[in-house]
Amino acid sequence: MPRWQTPAADLTGCGSTPVDSQVVCFSSDRALVGYDLPSGDATRTPTTWFPFAIATLDDRVYIAEGDVESGDVRVHAGTLADPDAYWSRAFDMGTSWEDLPFEALDVSHGQGVFTLGADIADIAGFDLASGKPTWTITQDGCSDADATSGALLVRARTECGGHEITGSDLLDRTGRTIATSNSKVAQTLSIDLPADDTVPVLLGDSGYDRRTAASSGPAPTISAPQETNATTGTAAAIFGDVALLQDINAHNTTGLDLRTGHRLWRTDTTRFGTILGWDGHTVVLADYTGLWAIDPRTGAISWDIPFLAVNTDSEALTGSGQLAAHGKGHYTYAGAQTIIGLRPLEH
Repeated sequence: MPRWQTPAADLTGCGSTPVDSQVVCFSSDRALVGYDLPSGDATRTPTTWFPFAIATLDDRVYIAEGDVESGDVRVHAGTLADPDAYWSRAFDMGTSWEDLPFEALDVSHGQGVFTLGADIADIAGFDLASGKPTWTITQDGCSDADATSGALLVRARTECGGHEITGSDLLDRTGRTIATSNSKVAQTLSIDLPADDTVPVLLGDSGYDRRTAASSGPAPTISAPQETNATTGTAAAIFGDVALLQDINAHNTTGLDLRTGHRLWRTDTTRFGTILGWDGHTVVLADYTGLWAIDPRTGAISWDIPFLAVNTDSEALTGSGQLAAHGKGHYTYAGAQTIIGLRPLEH
């Protein structure tokens, strides 16, 4: 039986982490809505804004609002009850509504990153405490940029014609390019959770020190899949100081020590699932058949749960659900029609 159930109609976006034990969202009628985790009680804060992006971190809520097509946009930092309590900043940026990124705000890597646009995008960095803009760049053509820990930005340079990657750049919190790779392969990470800023950042086929930008040299296992004209590398996720590599064409999965570039393990497999997350110890994956977890340092399977062993209705649980980790071995998984709680088996 559910602990509580609350109407949640017309929500447009929600922060990825709770703030003061509340999930904070914004709705189509321009209000901020908070859902209390213990009780489910909803709190509404009406605004005169037109919000289009939200991010949450620690005790703050960050809201981007305005008219992107006229370049009249602002970012606010505050709380659910007072959403501009800490600061408000205008940004000279814009795009079309059709090209608005799904996640225009990122505040989870040590700085704020505000992105507007698709093929040609404006990207701005800002200080999380004050909102002061620190740098702006234009993302040319079909290039791609992703924030990472240490207040860094990884930008892959991509030509639109053949979508060929010509190299990658590493930008610091001032927008300065501090490292460049000419590798024609870019790593696309579904989860990027390095333990701290001593763990190198992946740029092309090499690891670079997050603090000094010094190269630790190429790691042969992260270049490209065994596929003609491959431009996406095999790195799929980073957990602590280990990179998980998936090469679908070669049918293997690899664990890479990011501090040394050495391979920790490699297993042959034909089962490649979506990486959903981890609890600090094991990585959880899912496909249409079920959930399973592996130890990122050894590759050993920690547990395996077929969906049909939980519910014989094949539609009740699918591999496209959402996972939340609540500590070592404790998870909640929400499938298409069913939510399950997982905990370690008692011996």
